[in-house]
Amino acid sequence: MTSGKSGVLTRSGITMKEYFRKILLPSLGGAMALFAAVSVLRSFVTLSRSIAPVLYAIPLLPLIYAAGYPYARISNKRVQINSKIPFFATYFAVLSTSDVGRSELIWNLATEKILEPIASDMKKVYYLIAKLHRGMPEALRFLARRTPSKVFADFLDRLAYSLDSGVELRDYLLQEQKTVMDDYETFYEGTLYDLDVFKEVYSSLIISVVFMVTFIIIGPILTGQDIVSLSAFTFVLVLATEIGIMLVIKYRMPEDKIWADYAMTSERKARFLKAALVSVAGIAVMAVVVALVLRPRFNLPLLMQAAIVLTPLIYLGKVLDKEEKTILVKDENFPAFMRSLSSSLAASGAALPLVLKYLSAHDFGVLTQDIRNLYRRVSMRIDNSKSWRYFTIDTGSWLIGIFSDIFNKSISLGAEPDYVGVVISRNFERLVRLRRKRAQSVASFKGVIYGITGAFAFSVAAAFQVSVYMNMLFSNLEIQGDFLQNIIFVPSKSGLELTDYILMVILVVHCLLSAISIKLADGGHMGITVYYFVVLLWLAALGQYLGSVVMGKMMTFSSLTGVVVSSLGVIP
Repeated sequence: MTSGKSGVLTRSGITMKEYFRKILLPSLGGAMALFAAVSVLRSFVTLSRSIAPVLYAIPLLPLIYAAGYPYARISNKRVQINSKIPFFATYFAVLSTSDVGRSELIWNLATEKILEPIASDMKKVYYLIAKLHRGMPEALRFLARRTPSKVFADFLDRLAYSLDSGVELRDYLLQEQKTVMDDYETFYEGTLYDLDVFKEVYSSLIISVVFMVTFIIIGPILTGQDIVSLSAFTFVLVLATEIGIMLVIKYRMPEDKIWADYAMTSERKARFLKAALVSVAGIAVMAVVVALVLRPRFNLPLLMQAAIVLTPLIYLGKVLDKEEKTILVKDENFPAFMRSLSSSLAASGAALPLVLKYLSAHDFGVLTQDIRNLYRRVSMRIDNSKSWRYFTIDTGSWLIGIFSDIFNKSISLGAEPDYVGVVISRNFERLVRLRRKRAQSVASFKGVIYGITGAFAFSVAAAFQVSVYMNMLFSNLEIQGDFLQNIIFVPSKSGLELTDYILMVILVVHCLLSAISIKLADGGHMGITVYYFVVLLWLAALGQYLGSVVMGKMMTFSSLTGVVVSSLGVIP
């Protein structure tokens, strides 16, 4: 296959000049500014020997960013290219049966925004063929040495070899569909396996964070450190961990959105606006109920009060989720519609409006009304492209939008309908099957997040309850001398109260970022995040309540109190 790969900057798609001007020089400037800031800080504040090296390591972060930027860009571009391979191969195959020449064929691929970043790479091939008069096999090999995606490079190399051997482009691309989709399936399933492995890593990270949180809550009693400062450090630690997890999911998972970019029709907007207004009104009502009814009668934790107030947001999330499931069902029915449409066009030779009129009388499930709307627009013979665009808007599906656009453009360029229908329906069905596997992996990931959230809240609340009880116990002991004061440090009451609020913020942030991670993993609408956020907030509130109650009961056992007091040599 490919040999003599290009350099890192070439494969990342950034020139040396751009790298120096936009990345390296600003990073050097940031590093020097941070170094100067740390030096000035040391001149005004006395720092321990253990903290000073850590502060001087901070200026190295911009330099690490500059060194790792090209590699991160290569990794991101590789995932983007691999995600667009099925659409590129499908479009390439169906256009090969049209009446356009090879240069125009390549230009059509190079101008498709949906194929980015492959489209930008295909422009290089076009200029080599059309402007520099190079052969297509040579141009394809040129690109294969410069792409970060092995799947794409192998496809280009095989295509170049086949063209050199005199194989017809159309025949080769039809045979190549299975190979490309198999490679894409391997890539897709690999990312799902990474998600399964990542669940274990996620669990380990959160368990480690829980251990550190527990130590930070109890540690100040033994070490004398400021409990508020350590709690703030805990917040930063949890925030960094959660954001890191979220970014890994975002940039490792293949791009497989469910919603089209322009899916919001006036009807959908009206439904979502109504659901949002109902949810906001529900929040206002629940806030009044909590303030006037629940708080005066029950001693509810603040986090549980917040969960009760935000519960109406579930309605908005469920409305969006219901619409998303409808879109997924439409995706299931689309391949049958494509096969029927293409075979009818090929068999009858009739115009598209007549075929759509015939098909609109048949039942395609939830897709039937959208097909009838498509027929009405196409039959007006104003603009076929806009008619298909409105069809995508009606369905709301990202996948249907891409393949509908491929079908319309290929047919308008004179491609063979039966060939187009076979390629599109087969590849679409493969993508739908992969999406089902993704849904299963995400469901498992979701269960892990649910379990960890409850356990996280329980552990944090239990540790804080221990700290509160030990603070109460040692504050009430009357001992002569400074013996106890030298081994036990009692945090202030205001410090404990502030720490309680910080821990609550930590749990809320965990719930929010975990909800976002779920939607990043499944590719759905980010508005559904509010549903998962409320569910996780309830799990955190219940876990915190149970942790406080259970540990509070355990710490008030008389036998336990007697053991602690007698171990200190105190006679009650």
